[in-house]
Amino acid sequence: MDMSTGRPPGAVQIGQGEGGYKWYVAAVLGLAHTVAIIDRFVMVLVTEPIRAAMQLTDTQLGMLQGTGFALLYCGFAIPLGAMADATSRRNLIAIGLVLWSLATMAAAFTTSFGTLFATRVLVGMGEACLIPAGMSLLTAYFAPSNLARGTAIFGLGANFGYGLAFLGGGALLAALVAAGGLALPGVTLMPWQAIFLLAGGLALPVLLMLAFVREPHRPPVAGRGLGPSVAAMREGLGYLFAHLRGYAPFLLIGALTAVTGYAVTSWSSSLFVRIHGMAPADAGKLIGLIGVIAGPLGTIVGGWLLDRLRTRGVVGAPMLIMGGGCLIALVTSAAVGHAASLPLATLFFCVFMFGSTFTLPALYVGMQLLTPDRYRGIAASFNMMIYTLAGLGLGPTAVGAISDALGGEAGLAHAVVIVEAAMALVIVPTALLARRAYHARSLAVAAG
Repeated sequence: MDMSTGRPPGAVQIGQGEGGYKWYVAAVLGLAHTVAIIDRFVMVLVTEPIRAAMQLTDTQLGMLQGTGFALLYCGFAIPLGAMADATSRRNLIAIGLVLWSLATMAAAFTTSFGTLFATRVLVGMGEACLIPAGMSLLTAYFAPSNLARGTAIFGLGANFGYGLAFLGGGALLAALVAAGGLALPGVTLMPWQAIFLLAGGLALPVLLMLAFVREPHRPPVAGRGLGPSVAAMREGLGYLFAHLRGYAPFLLIGALTAVTGYAVTSWSSSLFVRIHGMAPADAGKLIGLIGVIAGPLGTIVGGWLLDRLRTRGVVGAPMLIMGGGCLIALVTSAAVGHAASLPLATLFFCVFMFGSTFTLPALYVGMQLLTPDRYRGIAASFNMMIYTLAGLGLGPTAVGAISDALGGEAGLAHAVVIVEAAMALVIVPTALLARRAYHARSLAVAAG
């Protein structure tokens, strides 16, 4: 212990990470985010092979893609945020990384809907560790002047993870199909099973790099531990529920915006396979390429436009951006499943990906503008819990259930349009009607 500072030798002081080392930390967290998104979306890549192997309905596939993951991801989001304030954030991420990667690998050996669903639930539980602990680490290592850049590296990990899950996964799936699967001692895995096994194994190098991330020293706080963290969590949630009337329109729009996004992305591979006759591997490569390009571009443009609108004093700018993104999603998602040709469907999916990620800065920033500083961490966790529960919990399953009810290969395309239209009928009027109240509340919070 250094008696002059009260810090352990080599500890990093909050907000004063070493010049080059803090970027290493951001890069490792970004890679962890990439692996998390790959393990989350690899299920979408192999939806059609699993459907054929296990004879599943679209409703069951929707539950595997969304509901299973969302159950414990949302259930543990806020408690794990409290743990990130009380325990080693690096170790918390490492535990989550091991859990979600082992669960992904275990999916390779499942033979029924029930066992595969259980692995998706565990993936969600493991990944719930990453965002609260990762953001807390970044805030500790980066000063306010460059925190946004460190956070951007972390966020880009998600964009690249989505693209690589399909682009790299599609290429790997094609190779596995050509090879007839993956031969292991005593068993040969089918291509879709091998994809799960190999995707889960990506965590190992990230886990090794995470071992070299030092847990930053935290200033001594009386009573720091799980008890005070739980008390702070209760206080923060109490504030949110006491002001729920002011939050409700924004939370509703954010939740339904999530449904518009996941309703399409979770079924994107199936749309290209069933409607446009692509092989799953080729569909994966196409979706991945679009995701790597259009996804980050939409996020960047959405953030730039939000800053411009707020600078010009546009009333309720985050609400307007999410409403606009919903309209883009409605038009382009309808076109993807009903386009007369594959090139046209590809073009519309590009625009859809741009529009769906275009809303993300408004989602993140919008909640913060409504919340006093001392409650912003719990507000962010609550916002993402609602977003994920609605998006992954409802979007894929709603499309699957409607597709089963309609029947036929074209039922999926019609189901997507029905879900998107239903969301738009709520999002757009709510954004227009509530934006002035949103603006007034954000000004009141800023004024203290």
